[in-house]
Amino acid sequence: MVDSASARVQQFRSILLAVVVLIWLNVSLAGSDDSALTQTDERPNILVILADDLGYGDLGCTGHPDTKTPHIDSLAREGTRYSQFYVHMLCSPTRVSALTGQLPARWRIFGHLAALEDNRRRGMPDWLDSSAPSMPKALQAAGYKTAHFGKWHLGGGSGSYKDGKLFINHPEAPLVTSYGFDIARSAWGNGPTWKSGLPVERAHDTYTYDEPQWQTWSSRMICDSTLEFLDQHARQEATQPFYLQVWLSDPHTPLRPTEEMRAPYKHLPDPQQTHSAMVTYMDSQIGRILAKIDDSKMRSKTLVIFYSDNGGVLNRGANNGPLRGEKWTLYEGGIRVPLIARWPGKVAVGRVDTDSVLNVCDLVPTLCELAGANMPAGYLSDGVNVVSALTGLGYRRTEPMFWYHPTGGARCPELAIRWNDWKLLVDANGNRRALHNLASDLAESKDLAATEPEAASKLQERLLAWYRELPIPNQRETQR
Repeated sequence: MVDSASARVQQFRSILLAVVVLIWLNVSLAGSDDSALTQTDERPNILVILADDLGYGDLGCTGHPDTKTPHIDSLAREGTRYSQFYVHMLCSPTRVSALTGQLPARWRIFGHLAALEDNRRRGMPDWLDSSAPSMPKALQAAGYKTAHFGKWHLGGGSGSYKDGKLFINHPEAPLVTSYGFDIARSAWGNGPTWKSGLPVERAHDTYTYDEPQWQTWSSRMICDSTLEFLDQHARQEATQPFYLQVWLSDPHTPLRPTEEMRAPYKHLPDPQQTHSAMVTYMDSQIGRILAKIDDSKMRSKTLVIFYSDNGGVLNRGANNGPLRGEKWTLYEGGIRVPLIARWPGKVAVGRVDTDSVLNVCDLVPTLCELAGANMPAGYLSDGVNVVSALTGLGYRRTEPMFWYHPTGGARCPELAIRWNDWKLLVDANGNRRALHNLASDLAESKDLAATEPEAASKLQERLLAWYRELPIPNQRETQR
């Protein structure tokens, strides 16, 4: 009997020890780096939709009197629209910042990547260095499925030759997938693309903007590939979060809307008729993507972000609302664009945030925070984490934002800084200096440099100090 009782005590001790060990293991694992794997369902899918040359006032929700954008307007009603969101004055620079979280001048891309001879003349590379820090790479490493569909314009791809000579989009540029994408199909990028309205598996020699099919149907082509990705993800990888960037080409010229697309806008003169028709068509394709997200029951788990790469072009039919200037300029009409975010249960519904001052560089630290991802060691961001702005708490920016556009010519000064409500534009040599208070003068119609000399001097000193640190050797001499 004693031996039996002793055996039972020993058995109880063994069970108790096993329970303690299991508890210790669970606590240890919960605090380890592997814990992120158990939180996958808590991390959002991230869908970023980028329009091309869409003006600040081109949407129904931003006040356009004619153009119909029901799906984007619905996105705004279901989420938050931000009225002070800044990008760069041209497509390639904005895309650099969206990918890296850094200002494009760090990588000598301060204009759009163009003809190879133009790139050399402006001291620019032919593609974004593949060693540049990449948010998609960081998200990939954190367990995200990553994909890019649409315009790339960071180097390489179709349309490399003209009249038998290497002209644009250098074919030796890195594949788009090398920047951190599991899947990519792009225009103006190396790798799988489209031709004659259909997907093809390698870059070809037809200049994208020479293709009539692209001019009409680019949004459909890009969204078809996006829907294919979402279908596959829903079938095979629903437990893995995704990062999906859909970079549309509309409403960038050249545009060839059909008569059916034009029908609602026949009362408008061109170029507004053409521009409005393509904006509405783009909106309908975005609607297809949003419907797929909802139908696949991904809605509650997906953060959707929509914005434009720069302001619109006025003589092509765009509307920049009350803002001065347009694409190519550092005035508000060139660098302030609509931003909309939707994430059910996380992002406030039906809110217009007029206070938070946000920048395209902010997307990288913000999305990395939400995804549990880390940029590479030693990484220096030009943006900040603005999760508080997404969740409705707002964000008060205390540090300045900078722009450098040496190829702007007569359109505007080549440097700009915004610090609090003040904005200063000036050339590097001190010419064309203008100071505006955006809180009282959104249209930048009143130059206060003479009446507010202390503010003007302080901003100019800070701006030129930043300018002198830019890693762009020989560029300043080539622009004089």
